[in-house]
Amino acid sequence: MDTDNLQKKFHLISFTVRMLIIGFLIFCAVQMFAFHIINDDTIQPDSSGFYGHNYCGTFFIDITRDNSFVDEESYLNALQPADFPTLQDILLNSALVVTVLSLLIFLHRADKKTIHKKRTAWLLLLSGGLYAIVNTITEIKTFTVQSDSFKGIMATQTYYPQLYAVYGIPLLIIAYGLVLLYYEQTSSGKSVAPVQHSLKICTWVTGISAFGFMMWRFAVRCYELLSENNARLPFYSVFLDLPKSECISDSAYAKMLVFRLIKDLPVFIASVIAVIAVMKLMCSAANGRINTIENRRRLKIAALALAISSVIFNLLGLIEVNMLNENFTGIYGDVTYTIGIRSGCEPMLYAFLLIAIEIYIQAIPQTEKAGNTYD
Repeated sequence: MDTDNLQKKFHLISFTVRMLIIGFLIFCAVQMFAFHIINDDTIQPDSSGFYGHNYCGTFFIDITRDNSFVDEESYLNALQPADFPTLQDILLNSALVVTVLSLLIFLHRADKKTIHKKRTAWLLLLSGGLYAIVNTITEIKTFTVQSDSFKGIMATQTYYPQLYAVYGIPLLIIAYGLVLLYYEQTSSGKSVAPVQHSLKICTWVTGISAFGFMMWRFAVRCYELLSENNARLPFYSVFLDLPKSECISDSAYAKMLVFRLIKDLPVFIASVIAVIAVMKLMCSAANGRINTIENRRRLKIAALALAISSVIFNLLGLIEVNMLNENFTGIYGDVTYTIGIRSGCEPMLYAFLLIAIEIYIQAIPQTEKAGNTYD
């Protein structure tokens, strides 16, 4: 690819990410402003008893005083906001700010053709590392789920390690950071042995954790088809029961579980393809082969598979919502459709990141034959 076309793609990615960040910040600002406007020093409960939503895949449930809380006091206590931010909250927010700034600096350097200068790779490693640390600390807070004040399905909640949502994006940032660091070290004549070891370790950690997680979830989903116990649905970092007692029949319950597995199966397959592509990239980078036709092809195929699985996942979600509303009573009998990104499980997001990596590795000279350095 010629330099001008590559630069245009860099600019498009930079513009897209910046607009997404700006949009997210505006959304947060509006939310905070609205919160301060509608709340007094003493929280007044909604007359309908509404508390909030909880998201699972492509639908969300309504949590109210009547269907989820044991009494009025528990409902009112849950409505009360935290008095002041803790030191931990301040540190976490500061780390997030540093992460965003590091990514913005990286995008700016790519846009200005200085991606290989000023230790850009370390910016990516810093942002990816901080992102992973922040997510880990946030996840630790959910290890012990307090369900004493809840009833119904909310009283059945247990911790769910949603690894792809916690470490998926940080891993991709760190992986490309290590790849870029390998090239920077090679270009400056420095030893690449530490980077090679890091790439190999990252490859093993990625493979063991990703395939282990997917095998566990797939095995559990298959087991639930045969089990007499209630199936468990993931809502962010907790599992909630899908009660058989609230379904109109056992056959309808079984059909619901089978359909959910079929709906998620393309995502499982696409995830396997994506993990293999990232692992192959890190392995070949450790051997000095980064910008190769094979690596770019694998990343494109993985991104395409994720994009297709996203379309299938979100479209079948419409059918899933109808099946739940028609076959269940209680909370699951009144669910609402939403897109997958609301629950942190949108494959299209990872497809975008893989395409971005495929484009950015083209800034490194091709390994198969001599080429001109991008900068």
